[in-house]
Amino acid sequence: MGSRLISFSFSILFFCSFLFGCASSNVTRESASNVDTGMQHTKDMFSNASDSNISDSYQNSSQTTKGVLLGGTTGAVAGFFASGIGTLPGAAAGAIMGGSYGAYIDSNTTLRDRLENRGIVIATLGDQVLIMVPSARLFNDMTSTVKPQAYSTIDMLSQYINQYTKITVKVAAYTDSSSSPSADLSLSKQQATNVAKLLAAYGVDARLLYAEGYGGARLVQQSNGQWDGSDNYRIEITLENLYV
Repeated sequence: MGSRLISFSFSILFFCSFLFGCASSNVTRESASNVDTGMQHTKDMFSNASDSNISDSYQNSSQTTKGVLLGGTTGAVAGFFASGIGTLPGAAAGAIMGGSYGAYIDSNTTLRDRLENRGIVIATLGDQVLIMVPSARLFNDMTSTVKPQAYSTIDMLSQYINQYTKITVKVAAYTDSSSSPSADLSLSKQQATNVAKLLAAYGVDARLLYAEGYGGARLVQQSNGQWDGSDNYRIEITLENLYV
């Protein structure tokens, strides 16, 4: 994740350099506060963090925070090349620019956009809506224990589901086939049950919900035993019209 952010930073280096050339050396108190916030977010995210933790933190952040993080990284790179020219420090200017852009995205994107920004795939298939969530986004490695940072995602999922009326909601969990069939099946059933319970807790009508685990019976790629990054470990939520 860190390397992708740095790569992204270089892609807009020219724009940031132009911004710094136009910046004033006098920073308002409000701007200084934004800089402090952005720098703290960046420090908290990247300091002593593993790649998987960075990924979780990033995908569960608001767009404003993401903008600050990306802007701070981009600004740091640009500031390295443009240091000593009497403008804002690179990371600080990037944080201000990124935070402002992130706030704009927060205010002007749909719920579906925000879910997809968290790595969730949503597809309309005839009169069905399929929502696919990588298991690594919701659970601790190889368990059915929901991560604390995943509750906001499940809350958002419930809001999305509740936009639809007269539907059934099926929560299906799938795993790899690298463990014993009985262990894979047990894990998937518990994961599906836990997600369904949380969706109900966040307002989805429990009478419309049902959960099922399929273990490693329906692989979508070759089994490799990898938890994070494997499409086999997934939660599929299917919304289907309820004909009455």
